[in-house]
Amino acid sequence: MNYLKQISSKQIWNNFITESNLEFYSFVDSFEWWEFNKLDWNKVFRYWIYDEKESLVWLFQLIKVEAKRWTYLFTPHWPLILPTQSYFEVIKNIKNDLIEIARKQNASFIRINSTTKNKKENKAWYKNLGFIDAPMHIHAEDTHLLDLKPTTDELLANMKKEDRYYINRAIKEWVIVRIDNKEDHIQTLIDFHQKHAKRENWKHTYHPFSEKYIRNLYRVFDDRDISTISTSYDWNIESILMTIKFGKVCVYYIAASNIISKKFSPNYLCQWEAIQKAKKDGCEIYNFWWVSPDNNPNHPIAWVSKFKRKFSGYDYSLLHAQDLVVSHKYWFNWIVETIRRKKRGYYYKKPE
Repeated sequence: MNYLKQISSKQIWNNFITESNLEFYSFVDSFEWWEFNKLDWNKVFRYWIYDEKESLVWLFQLIKVEAKRWTYLFTPHWPLILPTQSYFEVIKNIKNDLIEIARKQNASFIRINSTTKNKKENKAWYKNLGFIDAPMHIHAEDTHLLDLKPTTDELLANMKKEDRYYINRAIKEWVIVRIDNKEDHIQTLIDFHQKHAKRENWKHTYHPFSEKYIRNLYRVFDDRDISTISTSYDWNIESILMTIKFGKVCVYYIAASNIISKKFSPNYLCQWEAIQKAKKDGCEIYNFWWVSPDNNPNHPIAWVSKFKRKFSGYDYSLLHAQDLVVSHKYWFNWIVETIRRKKRGYYYKKPE
């Protein structure tokens, strides 16, 4: 039997994640992510799940999202359970508690953005527990990871020759690299991101993060963990990105570019500098965050996924988000999100 207990200690929370032998985690699992959501007026419930001996076996974060038409509880890249525990047995034990929490918060459903692998057996377990496929994703599910334990030379050698060329050529052309979180640099990232999202000559546009969203990330994450990196040529910034480090994982989260020097695209050098910085900061995994589930050129993020995969590494697919229906009001949300997903052209990899 497992029990729920609310937890407020940042040290216990973050240490459990970064010091446990967890196969997958990211900055959205951190205590700072709770602080970030609090700035956006989202109510967050943080639970310590323990066994009969009161040993900590699981951390669970529920974010209350109050949209215009519905309210739901969401778990970003959760649950995180120690490898020695039975993942689905724990979920089974606390399922009724979760439903009770949702009802008290007038939530029509609970959405779990699981950290379990995209396997048929995991999908079957969720189905047996009463979950269904969510009509829409929230956080990255198909990710691309780079193991940073090899040497820098080995990481570079693992890239294709034509892609290494762009990096080496940019260095020879004296492309300037800047790494800092000064106000003008952050504002440049925001401006580039806003313009990059809606370029008229692009086949696919996307809804950008707001200025408030980006600035709040800089407010809650320490300067040692959040980085702004840009590359410039002939005094023009052509590429800029943000990474967020948590534990031994660094996530490439936001980026934008205005490439003028296509012969040696500073975009490659900017990404390479981010990878090197993550390695220098003690990270073992560089997470490129979100990639398309396949090589279909018609997928909305096919263009950026192709770029991310150029830096070697491997795809890591999480199970698609699962919904636990609490109220009949859920089905209105299901219809709206299904229409939205189809309109945007998103689809998800089937479990293997």
